[in-house]
Amino acid sequence: MSLNTPIFLKEREEDNSKFVEIQQSQTTSIAAEYPLQNLCLASQEVLQKAQQNGRSKCLKCGGSRMFYCYTCYVPVENVPIEQIPRVKLPLKIDIIKHPNETDGKSTAIHAKLLAPEFVNIYTYPCIPEYEEKDHEVALVFPGPNSVSIKEISFHLQEKIQNNVGGKNDDLDKPFIKRKKTEEQDLNDSKCKDTTLKKIVFIDSTWNQTNKIFTDERLQGLLQVELKTRKTCFWRHQKGKPDTFLSTIEAIYYFLVARACLRMKPAKESRVER
Repeated sequence: MSLNTPIFLKEREEDNSKFVEIQQSQTTSIAAEYPLQNLCLASQEVLQKAQQNGRSKCLKCGGSRMFYCYTCYVPVENVPIEQIPRVKLPLKIDIIKHPNETDGKSTAIHAKLLAPEFVNIYTYPCIPEYEEKDHEVALVFPGPNSVSIKEISFHLQEKIQNNVGGKNDDLDKPFIKRKKTEEQDLNDSKCKDTTLKKIVFIDSTWNQTNKIFTDERLQGLLQVELKTRKTCFWRHQKGKPDTFLSTIEAIYYFLVARACLRMKPAKESRVER
């Protein structure tokens, strides 16, 4: 009887492992299909009271606003900042806002209010320099060259290898020295962290996006597309399909998709080539 115990325990462990894997897969599927289902919502009492009291002034610029100042990105006087939830995000977010985008209609500001330490908003033509960090930054924007979220890590690693290959075209160097340099750069590239650290979004109407998207400062970034999400935003853009998301929706759905991908077993999240 004692001889069969280890075999029995091993079978139980395998069964438990399969059960956990199935549970994780089901949880991931539900989270992907119903991304708003398990939200932990803070109390709206502070906003209800503010709405009853009407507009109040921004403590920074003095402007009269409801709930928050869309110029200074802070709550107004009658919305205590300590009662607004602060969200920690898994990566940094840059939002490039079109200068003609109406501030009061921009949903990018909602992200800045809830995660001020993780979100930065820039008004075009102001765009940060990404060239030196393009192996850890991606742009969320649909197009023929865009990749899926699960392919991000693969393409960032590929970008590092391509950059290494492009640095060593100095034909004036002796072949042996050039080869050693290439080998050293490749070894260095393997030590680099290819984890996505920053994601870029464009905040504008869809008719205005082309001017920002075609800017040369964004052309070197990996392009990512959210293909399966539909907008729930009450102010839908007329004449556009329901897959055209508002900025805050795009941010939320991207983060949910990344979280779901990390929940999957490693063998499921690999990109087959």
